[in-house]
Amino acid sequence: MSDGGTAGQDRAGGGGRRLLGFLLAVLPVAVVPLTAEVLRHRLPDRLPMHWNTADVVDATSSLTNSVTGYTIGAATGAVLAAVGVLPLGLRWQLRRWLITIGAAVAGFVAGIWLTTVALSVDVLDPTRAPAPSWHIPALMVGVTGWTVLAYAACGPPPARPAADGRPAAELPRVPLPADGAGWTEQTSVSRTGLWILVPLLLLAGVLAVWINVWVASPVLLTVALVMLLLVNRLTIDRQGIHIGFGPFGWPRISVPAREVVGAVQTTVRVSEWGGWGYRYHPDTRGRALITRSGPGIRVQLSGGRYLVLTTREPQTAAGLVNTIADLADR
Repeated sequence: MSDGGTAGQDRAGGGGRRLLGFLLAVLPVAVVPLTAEVLRHRLPDRLPMHWNTADVVDATSSLTNSVTGYTIGAATGAVLAAVGVLPLGLRWQLRRWLITIGAAVAGFVAGIWLTTVALSVDVLDPTRAPAPSWHIPALMVGVTGWTVLAYAACGPPPARPAADGRPAAELPRVPLPADGAGWTEQTSVSRTGLWILVPLLLLAGVLAVWINVWVASPVLLTVALVMLLLVNRLTIDRQGIHIGFGPFGWPRISVPAREVVGAVQTTVRVSEWGGWGYRYHPDTRGRALITRSGPGIRVQLSGGRYLVLTTREPQTAAGLVNTIADLADR
């Protein structure tokens, strides 16, 4: 995906693709009453709502109340996605995230419902329903896939304006690698990141052993999200600047070389951006990849936007960015 954009461009186009993403947030809402109707004769009058540490059901709810509660929960996600579709003058990137998060919420609620139904089919006494086991990782995988699908359904961002002219002559230049592969800097989990991850993993282990994996799963999901924030790959090549997240370099954010005005060295402070990872500045123009406080570069982009990047080699990175801006087709 491309990064940034002016307000006018962010608000323009892509309505059909956003509607497709919105549909992915609405479908889970329909799944709840539909499955309840189809399987009504195979479900008990009451459904299990909670399993204790001994994997025994200790709370149930009537089928009607369960259907109503899960439908409302899934509909909350659909309403969030609807905000991303309505003509409210929102930026494109914000619209995409509203739709994606809405689809994730709706999919997660519907997934819990389907898990409950799968454990309750043909069970006469709801208190004897088996506890979830493999259903939990299956739920996480399914929700993740559904979220990625909704994100992709929104389509590519609108085209950004090209920068006027070339970087100033006094800015540094560094030749691109002769093999044309570009320059890459990999950032792994830092010592600070380990101080975040290790307690979370220990907490997940304690919850899984003393309660159940179901309770530990949100903590494991948090660990995965932290890994996405703290493990990344910065690449600069003739096409532009690319930021890949996580061990597999996905999701990936790209800034085309044609949008670059110029780059200079700077000092990055975590406190100025409110934390680590890919950050948005309150002025709505700035974006940043923050891995630590220290040396970095500031890349000025077309439309008054800018991108701040933490890097161990700021002089090289800034010089390469200015070089690709010189070579870019405007």
